[in-house]
Amino acid sequence: MSAWRARHGADVRVELVVAKALLPALDAADRSELSRRAARGEVTVRAVADTFLLERAEAEGLHVLSGDHFLDFRVRHPWIRSHPERFHHWHQDEHGVHFVPRGIDPGPPRPLAPEDVEGLDGSARPHPGPEILNTRWRCAEPRCPYARTWTGLIPVWPRVDVDARALCPECAGVLAAQGPRRATRQVELADHATGESIERLPLELGINLVLGRGRIANGYNLGTRQRRFGEAVRYISRQHVLLRFATGRAGERVLAVDLGSANGTEIERWNGAGHEPGRPLAVDVEEMLAPRDRLVLGGGVRVEVGAHDLDPKAPPRDVEHTEHVARRTVPRG
Repeated sequence: MSAWRARHGADVRVELVVAKALLPALDAADRSELSRRAARGEVTVRAVADTFLLERAEAEGLHVLSGDHFLDFRVRHPWIRSHPERFHHWHQDEHGVHFVPRGIDPGPPRPLAPEDVEGLDGSARPHPGPEILNTRWRCAEPRCPYARTWTGLIPVWPRVDVDARALCPECAGVLAAQGPRRATRQVELADHATGESIERLPLELGINLVLGRGRIANGYNLGTRQRRFGEAVRYISRQHVLLRFATGRAGERVLAVDLGSANGTEIERWNGAGHEPGRPLAVDVEEMLAPRDRLVLGGGVRVEVGAHDLDPKAPPRDVEHTEHVARRTVPRG
């Protein structure tokens, strides 16, 4: 704020907006400080911060300082594309805080078309081996949603091609290795009514994972599976639930937080013989998941987290073989 005012004037108005999904990432002292600032009106806390700040910026001609590209909001807010000069990002070094253009481009990436993908005949389905599954991966394709909405790594298991290269499941670009994973558990998403698997995701120690519908910073977008699992994902909120794998005095634990979802999150506890009837999670309250407990999002999507860390020397036994992509494809704008 001081750096912005130094550039634009001491009397410039600065409004701070915080997404609820960020709160579990703060320690207790920072959460208390944020609550105090919110009570004094210095900070606005919203379940979906993007909608609020874009509406304010459009109505009052404000500038936006954010790490987001707002891809999901460009139809509703066409002014984003026509005013890239009002969107900024920042970085900090030993000389202070510096502001740079956010790089708003003309539009979202084009999804992969069938002609972009070859070799899906079922004859060759290479398994992502231990060296791939136990490595962090980053997508470097500038137009890929994972590259835009995740800082440093993709939220899903990579695909592999016939040359055993790790590929981005979203854009089919060759991924860049980011070093070994820390302790990791596997998250299984399934249609609650049928039990059919929707997706399997890694949950790494110390990294928060948000499940929702729509592009989410550091999250998994269930909306991409709506064509196949329509009713199951229909009632998922944009930011529905946050999963956190943490460690402390009591050892490793998995925590879940409902982020103010419109249709709620239920937890079904495992009692040794079966799952108990679900009870709603309180909004913004961390709930620890015991082994074999499961969540149900919006009545349709079942979430189960593995009870044990993945074996660093072997792939998870229930990771599916993934279709290979025979050539690298860069989305065209």
